[in-house]
Amino acid sequence: MPIGRSLAEPSLVGEARAVIEAMRARGAEVPIPCDVVTAREFKAEATATVKRVADVGADELILDIGPESAAALGAILKSAGTIVWNGPVGVFEFDAFSHGTEAIAHAIAASGAFSIAGGGDTLAAIAKFGIEKDIGYISTGGGAFLEMLEGRTLPAVEILERRARPST
Repeated sequence: MPIGRSLAEPSLVGEARAVIEAMRARGAEVPIPCDVVTAREFKAEATATVKRVADVGADELILDIGPESAAALGAILKSAGTIVWNGPVGVFEFDAFSHGTEAIAHAIAASGAFSIAGGGDTLAAIAKFGIEKDIGYISTGGGAFLEMLEGRTLPAVEILERRARPST
């Protein structure tokens, strides 16, 4: 899909496709936005335009998901049993591009799922939208948070586990 001048990591496209295929093999899918909010400049006062993903121009930046995509993600979150949230879906610091992240935040807060959130930007979004009390667990460590969820052993946790074992 066209992304204009949006930030991207082309070297990870293969990994993204592998995740999409793995999910498809399990009968699930990775939700891909159908509409986005674009601008020609990365500025708070930039003109925000909602459009279909296929219509993103070469000179535009995608700075948020669109309202249709936010509603679709909200519906998915409503039926989830567990939600892991790491990162906003737009440049929520700019009001014109905060609506997608706000919709996701409120969907998570309203969900009956156990919610886990981590990372600095995620915590800033949680604070901005006032949903701290509605999140099950909040981690201040972004990278470490994800590494632990991946099953990696973190040095501090390893030390604590060693200290907790009885001496022999």
